[in-house]
Amino acid sequence: MSIRDELISFIKNIETVDAGYKSWGKVSVQKITVRDGQNTYSTTSLKENDISPLSLMTEEDKMLAAIFATRKHINCIMITRQEYGSTLKEEVPPILDDQAQLLGVSIKVAKNNTVSAVLKALHSRYAAVDSDGRCVCIGGTVEDAYIAAQLLEKTAKAFTEAKYIGGAKSINRLEAWAMQMYYQFKYAKEAKKNR
Repeated sequence: MSIRDELISFIKNIETVDAGYKSWGKVSVQKITVRDGQNTYSTTSLKENDISPLSLMTEEDKMLAAIFATRKHINCIMITRQEYGSTLKEEVPPILDDQAQLLGVSIKVAKNNTVSAVLKALHSRYAAVDSDGRCVCIGGTVEDAYIAAQLLEKTAKAFTEAKYIGGAKSINRLEAWAMQMYYQFKYAKEAKKNR
């Protein structure tokens, strides 16, 4: 299945896919952009017949192209608004093992909405939040990017709610980094073989 076919399948099944994550918080996917060639990208606002080439006319489109240029193994970027993730105003340390494995050692909030600030927040990570509360989630496939979006929401919810009982205890950053490396070079490769 091509990445474009995967995108169309995802659009058709978004409500079914969403149902499995409903207890984690609300994730509203606003835009999906996929790499469909060496330097060509298609984007959609979740309407099957709304898939078009990335125009590079807006700052957001330039940011998406810059992410693809710097992260060669990334084939999908999702822009979302999230119930908890969009409210983050500070960096979230590694508080969940699946967060450390899949998203990186922390979740950063970009200082502003410039391309460089968002790229810096995403460095070695699979999700970040811009200063306006848009969440940028990336992955090798549409499914991977969506899982990153849902995991960002789960982590943000845990972090936010833990503040009411004294805060979340962080995993050691070196251990979190090791967890991410092990996941990327062991589990992710095995999963890819089994597809």
